[in-house]
Amino acid sequence: MPGRHARARATALPLALATLLTLTVTACGGTATVNQSKVPEQRVDPALRALLPRDIRDKGSITSAVGNDYPPLSLLDIDNKTVIGAEPDLIHAVGQILGVRVHLVQANFDSIIGGVRSRRYDVAIQAMLDKKERQSQVTFVDYMKTSSSILAAGKAAGNIRSLTSLCGSQVAVEQGTSQVDDVAAQAEKCAANGKPELEKLVFPDSVGCFQALSTGRADAFVGGTPTVVYQAEMSHGRFRTAGEPYRFLPYGILINKEEPTLVRAVRGALQKLIDNGTYAKILKQWNIRSGALKSATVNGGAA
Repeated sequence: MPGRHARARATALPLALATLLTLTVTACGGTATVNQSKVPEQRVDPALRALLPRDIRDKGSITSAVGNDYPPLSLLDIDNKTVIGAEPDLIHAVGQILGVRVHLVQANFDSIIGGVRSRRYDVAIQAMLDKKERQSQVTFVDYMKTSSSILAAGKAAGNIRSLTSLCGSQVAVEQGTSQVDDVAAQAEKCAANGKPELEKLVFPDSVGCFQALSTGRADAFVGGTPTVVYQAEMSHGRFRTAGEPYRFLPYGILINKEEPTLVRAVRGALQKLIDNGTYAKILKQWNIRSGALKSATVNGGAA
């Protein structure tokens, strides 16, 4: 998930804002501790390359939408320009197998379905759940299983068991994500059951969510489990995952529904990465091995 950076010096800020800076810079890659990718070079598969649409073969490149604020899936490197993470690693390796360069375009999460449908992007890889209702708009090549989780301040996290525990809280979610609907539905349940109001705080990117949580504006953040776990680890105990993960679905690479051969090419390339061990190396490097799939599926998500 462009332009989400805090730039003041932490030493000049109060504790709460200094913590915000740490989270924001971590999310945007502005730290020397970010691991650089060391993905093995892939050999071109002529049969899979032949499946590519002619215009892609002719120009020799694929344009892929990508995020920059959802670590460890996507984040900015220390130059604050280059997108790194598990998703860029995967899509670059797919491109190598298909014999094309991959041109990454940083895009807002809630714009990528429209961008793929309008052919602004050939593909998109941006932590989007493969859900049945989205399959009517795009085709998904699934690359990782995942879930949703809750992030809260360390002391408060122990009192949160599930979304039900969030009644009476202010909860941050990123615009366009499934978690917006989850929190909205829970807010209705809180009201229907006569419990304290749940206030949904929608931000255009995940950095806004972390900022709200860090400054105390939000009591919790609901997002994808990989980034929730990552931010909990990076906070050194200030924030913790709360309750148990819920709704297990795969993340998928988005492709225009009118490009079936491109779907076959991307699925085949991803399967080769799984079979030759590169896929496992990428997930291990970014500490998300628990999300590994045994095979690349197409539209494998459930409602």
